[in-house]
Amino acid sequence: MNKTNDMQEKLNYLDLDLNNIPEILSRGIDNAEMKPARDYEEKKYRVYKYVPISKINILLTRANRLNSIYEKCKMSSHIYSYLVPEGEEGILKHTIFLKMIQDMNIAEIEEIDEEQQKLKDIIPFKVKYRENYLWQIYYSEYSGNYYMLAPVEDLDCSCLFYLIKKQIQYQKTGKDELIFVPISYLDYSKKYYSKSQISDIEKYLWQFTKDWPLMYEVYDKEENLSFQIVGNTEVYEKVNSAYKISLKDNEEATKFYKLIKALFILETEFPHRYKFEARIAEDRRT
Repeated sequence: MNKTNDMQEKLNYLDLDLNNIPEILSRGIDNAEMKPARDYEEKKYRVYKYVPISKINILLTRANRLNSIYEKCKMSSHIYSYLVPEGEEGILKHTIFLKMIQDMNIAEIEEIDEEQQKLKDIIPFKVKYRENYLWQIYYSEYSGNYYMLAPVEDLDCSCLFYLIKKQIQYQKTGKDELIFVPISYLDYSKKYYSKSQISDIEKYLWQFTKDWPLMYEVYDKEENLSFQIVGNTEVYEKVNSAYKISLKDNEEATKFYKLIKALFILETEFPHRYKFEARIAEDRRT
């Protein structure tokens, strides 16, 4: 198969007609709207959500994935500017996009689709999942918009093309879909715990498990929030097991915090009298 036929086959797979750009790919978002707080850590995904396909704006950036969010935003443009070769800069962007299409791997997009179908029914035990970092989806508290910020030089752009394909399907059928994704640069809502309480829980759990836990805010399809703690602990002679604590409301969260704090104080203040060991229940909740 020659390059022209291969390119057309991939465009057909996406259902993308470059001579008739779908309206959903032409809607704009001003990159001035993207204002993440300076104290957020980009490499730490704290929040996972089900986000409607139709609500995500797509931007492409010439910055590297490892660059700061400010550099990525500064060097970003709406995807529409890459789809229409208008002017010298537009022709260059269009050439870059065609190269991305040429390098696109349909099998990888199909794998993402299969994964998201499974995620519709169940949230992973450890919350995060294989290569979830590839999504690069952000939420702007300033504008109230979600957007994908996809580096054009990434070797794996499968999440970008999956989103393009699904958005085109949505425009044609009117049927929206939810995807379960980490939201970059979004801090904890502090609905259940303050920042200092979260630091305390990390310290308390390390005392009992000798493993630093990972903590997430997870929103289900109905936007109900749970605070989920995932970690490992030794259960028998250096045999480790994963555990998960899922707190679904303020009452549960408060009770857990008070309990774990009390146990920590007893063990650290009276080490000769109290020694607590972690035990994992059958469903692997502590």
